Amino acid sequence: MKTALGIDIGGTKISITAGTDQGRLLGCVELKTLSGREAKASASELVHACRYLVTSLPHSARAGLTGAGVCLPGAVDTARGVVPKSPNLPGWQGLPLGSILKRNLHLPVRLVNDANAAALGEMLFGAAKGFKNFVYVTVSTGVGSGIVINGQLLEGAGFVAGEIGHVTLVPGGDLCKCGKQGCLEAYASGTAVETYVKKQIQTTCYKKLEGFRKDGRLAARELSTAALHGDRLARDAFKRSGLYLGVGLANVMNTLNPPLIVLGGGVIRSAPPVFWQALRRSIKKEAWPEAFKNFQIKRTGLGTKAGNLGALAVAFDSFKKR
Repeated sequence: MKTALGIDIGGTKISITAGTDQGRLLGCVELKTLSGREAKASASELVHACRYLVTSLPHSARAGLTGAGVCLPGAVDTARGVVPKSPNLPGWQGLPLGSILKRNLHLPVRLVNDANAAALGEMLFGAAKGFKNFVYVTVSTGVGSGIVINGQLLEGAGFVAGEIGHVTLVPGGDLCKCGKQGCLEAYASGTAVETYVKKQIQTTCYKKLEGFRKDGRLAARELSTAALHGDRLARDAFKRSGLYLGVGLANVMNTLNPPLIVLGGGVIRSAPPVFWQALRRSIKKEAWPEAFKNFQIKRTGLGTKAGNLGALAVAFDSFKKR
């Protein structure tokens, strides 16, 4: 039985999973992500947690341990294994996490961008099984993607291939958190849905949504519930998001002509029907007929475990190459 460790590093927590090459999870440990000056301490805690998890596995699982895959946000240089600059991981930039883990765990270690890892997860365990060419797109707080061509990740010269969330969709348009204006992420992400609603509430006579929090936040999941109950503003927000995402996906289809696009992320899990209706209409309108005719779209097959299974897939993909 081949097994591996999958390490999913996010802005608030680190999830460490042991699992098999069939996608069966054998155990999991979670840590709080420390930042700033405590980043190195977080790396040390990570090593100890990995060791603990390995010792808790049955002997057969320990004997089949092939390596560790790590997924994290940012432009990850997979060759160097160094943590990139990321607004979600302050204090981690430049940390040689790959060599730290390799030295302490005595295992091969590979670091990969989180969206790229999820793409590998879909190919090994999820909706892209049997496909060698496809694009995985995650729509959550932001928008990102992983591109797989001939069974290999396309990472790019600067390791930023697949950053479709920062393709300019509306020149001079809404401000994106990356600092540019008019990015797809500024129009189609969960953040964009929330921002649109807040602007409309502030500038129009829309009645405040019942779920609007006292702290001024309104998550996409709550807006989806409001849309399902017929709230016009929430429906408009998701319709707008679906329309712009459709334009972005049509651009991907016209550029790469993939046979499959897999959609994942929090917005995809909770989006109401009006979002999907707008998305499909937009794709059909904007994509070339030849690209649309030979194309299918699927929701993620990894559920809420995209980070865990994606990190595991990184390890098994590296083992296959070795």
